[in-house]
Amino acid sequence: MSRLYDDQPVRRRPLLPEPLGGRWEPEALQGGSGAMLEGTLSSVSHHHIKPTGSCPERYFILYVQPTKIHKRKFDSAGVEIEPNFSETKKVNTGYLMSSFKVEAKGQTDQISVDELKSLINKPELLRISEKHTPDQSLAFWIPEREMENIELEIGDGLRLKTRGDSPFIFSLAKMDAGTVTKCNFAGGEKMGTSWTDNIFAAKSKKEQDGKGSTPGEGAADDEWNLSLGLHWTSLRLLCKERQAGLVASEPEGQQY
Repeated sequence: MSRLYDDQPVRRRPLLPEPLGGRWEPEALQGGSGAMLEGTLSSVSHHHIKPTGSCPERYFILYVQPTKIHKRKFDSAGVEIEPNFSETKKVNTGYLMSSFKVEAKGQTDQISVDELKSLINKPELLRISEKHTPDQSLAFWIPEREMENIELEIGDGLRLKTRGDSPFIFSLAKMDAGTVTKCNFAGGEKMGTSWTDNIFAAKSKKEQDGKGSTPGEGAADDEWNLSLGLHWTSLRLLCKERQAGLVASEPEGQQY
């Protein structure tokens, strides 16, 4: 089945005015754990939200055909953990992965498209997005400012998380052949920060935190490096002097 090709840059979509009779309060719609999914970008629209009693805001709506959908999962401390992607798991029963068996893993966190719709669809938002939504797609909202440093094209593969049980995007990643290439994160980081950069930044911080904090420990390392450097410098000078005949050779049998 073919699809229409649309080469219009995503961020140049016409800005559609959306006057609202009340206040614009996205946070009130973001209760719950939310969902994470992968899918294909099928269309985009650009909207200027003009509420009564609050400042206007601009949003892009990304229309995505979802393929893999799971509920987001958090531990008792509120830290996000990996969801249960399937009901079973493979367990190695031999050496060098020569044999394995399948064991029950518990209830999967995977959900259907209809279940996702029931989680994120909000009547006040559907009034704006529904008329623009292609078949088999769902609408996801992202502030205009968070689209500044990423280029999207229709047909791109995306991975995203929602802010609670709402269509507002918490994090968005552009994928190429299953590999994340560009993404954004909540907490002030701009679009375009790669997941790899964030992983290595966290790793570096962890290594720094893991270093000993004994007073003088760092100074001891520096002193050792300096002493070693001076030692080798002295040996090189001594060799040069011997080659020039300026220093007598050591008696036979005497070694350093």
